[in-house]
Amino acid sequence: MRAPLNLASQPYENLRPFYLAAGLAGVLVAALTLLVVWNVRQNRNETRLLTEQSDRLQTDLKNLSREQQDVEQWLARPAVREIRDRSAFLNSIFVRKSLSWTQMFMDLEKILPERVEVNAIRPSLNQSQQAELHLTVSAASVPPLIELLKDLESAPQFGSPVVDSQRFPAEKAADPNIILELRVGYHQTGDAPTLSSQEAAPPAAGEPSAAVTDGTPEQARRLSLLRKGEK
Repeated sequence: MRAPLNLASQPYENLRPFYLAAGLAGVLVAALTLLVVWNVRQNRNETRLLTEQSDRLQTDLKNLSREQQDVEQWLARPAVREIRDRSAFLNSIFVRKSLSWTQMFMDLEKILPERVEVNAIRPSLNQSQQAELHLTVSAASVPPLIELLKDLESAPQFGSPVVDSQRFPAEKAADPNIILELRVGYHQTGDAPTLSSQEAAPPAAGEPSAAVTDGTPEQARRLSLLRKGEK
């Protein structure tokens, strides 16, 4: 039987695993250092590009703001304001001529719920140059008004209604109805019924118009008469 004897004053130690681990750790640290340096440079380049882009956007925004101010000042001139008012007036006349009032009232009659009255109708053009109706309706309770909004949204001739304001009756008020003002797009479909000359022509200048008055208009009152005739 042989027994190992180590007679050296300093016994031999195998340090190869330690050196191997230290070398791998050094390589890993170097790789991480290079990765961090690369990320820092990459982020610095991206930050510089974003800063330049932000500066360009700020410059463009200032230029646009300056141009907007110039345009607003030009539009505020009396001559330009007069042209804009005249254009809006002519557009409103064109809208009233292009719409068949009888067809419009027939379309409203089809979807108008019970216990809802139309107090005023004002046709106009929206920002997309499409026909739009400004309606003032009233009812004694909220459910009929909600039903009207749903019917307008589902009807093919009308678009999605937008409520501008609503007024509830005050205590001891003479009118107990709830008044709702809304806007809705309108597109006539089908052949319009034959109109009389008095009904087809828009109101002359200076004459009161049923489409623009705030009280109960004569043409809007036809809805109630049509409902009573059906009953």
